[in-house]
Amino acid sequence: MNEIRKKQKKLYKIMKALVIFGAAFIFIFIGLQPTIKAYNQLLATVLMYVCDAVVVAVLVFLFSYYSKYGKCDNIMTSIENEINDNGYYLTSRKERENNSYIDAVYQDLKNCGYSMNKDVEIADFEFSFKAMKKKEYFYCADVDGLDKNDVLAYLDTVITDVTVNSLKRKGNGVLCLITDMAEDDAISLSKMITPLGKKEQLKIAIAICELSTGRVYFLGNTETKCQQMIANFVMNCDVPIKEQYICRDKLPFQLDLAEKVKELTLKDIKSDYFSVH
Repeated sequence: MNEIRKKQKKLYKIMKALVIFGAAFIFIFIGLQPTIKAYNQLLATVLMYVCDAVVVAVLVFLFSYYSKYGKCDNIMTSIENEINDNGYYLTSRKERENNSYIDAVYQDLKNCGYSMNKDVEIADFEFSFKAMKKKEYFYCADVDGLDKNDVLAYLDTVITDVTVNSLKRKGNGVLCLITDMAEDDAISLSKMITPLGKKEQLKIAIAICELSTGRVYFLGNTETKCQQMIANFVMNCDVPIKEQYICRDKLPFQLDLAEKVKELTLKDIKSDYFSVH
């Protein structure tokens, strides 16, 4: 993937320079066109054709770049964010019992004007509560011995509820999973952001709160609404997150992921079946 990134960044710089040159050339020509016409009609005609050629060249390069790297850029960025993020974060909440912790999160959301629904059952999955406010969605579930299958099942349920039951197409959602102990395979999904829609207008983030250790696993190195919601309500702290709540040690799955993507090709990333998890 590193080689793909190098080529992509190089082409991006060329594209950017070409767009700037083309725009500057056209604007200068438009401004000087009357003067050039008065001086030499043939020269003005030639320069007009040159402008057309520049526009075509820029459009062809733009189409070529985005058809090749448009989708891949977002995927590579998300992978890099997962690898480069801090290992985990520490909650500032003092509660260490599941019900009291959930109640504290519930109360903070309620005080911030969220519409609250407690003890919700969605497609046979039980949630301690769900909260909504405009384009913000927050789901909380209490799961003992959290594993990868639990995370995927609850995530799929949240996506269905937001998009099908609530008919939402834009916004930011958080799936908060409160547990006594999270398995490694569950933690490996904690930094995954699920984008929905052609333009990724809707994003769902995962936050795993492990009460036995006080750790919160989520993607915390990108300034997004999801990050803010998790910091404010799950961790009960402000953003940017203070150093005292950050553990910079990489998790095993981050190191494994870094090794796994080294050999990725552009064809792999563009595949409809591509997944790093």
